[in-house]
Amino acid sequence: AIFKSCDLSMADFRNINALGIEIRHCRAQGSDFRGASFMNMITTRTWFCSAYITNTNLSYANFSKVVLEKCELWENRWMGTQVLGATFSGSDLSGGEFSSFDWRAANVTHCDLTNSELG
Repeated sequence: AIFKSCDLSMADFRNINALGIEIRHCRAQGSDFRGASFMNMITTRTWFCSAYITNTNLSYANFSKVVLEKCELWENRWMGTQVLGATFSGSDLSGGEFSSFDWRAANVTHCDLTNSELG
């Protein structure tokens, strides 16, 4: 699915198969992504993720326990976003605004945070 310049505020994306999703220049405040799958399982130990969520307001969205590894997640607003147990490892989070973001709750190892406001 591709969403461009859409109002996705409070959208329910729970438990969807979202491999390759594109959300660009959108408002997605309060959207719920719990249980959403952005990955293609090749074997039980091998997978890859694909998602393009860019220039989007993700304030107060819920990404709890979501895996978004090595994805394009740049220039988003993450104010108060729920990320408990989420994995963003290796993703491009550059240019993001992270006020009230709980850095201890999510895995952000090897992420690009260039030009981000880490608040």
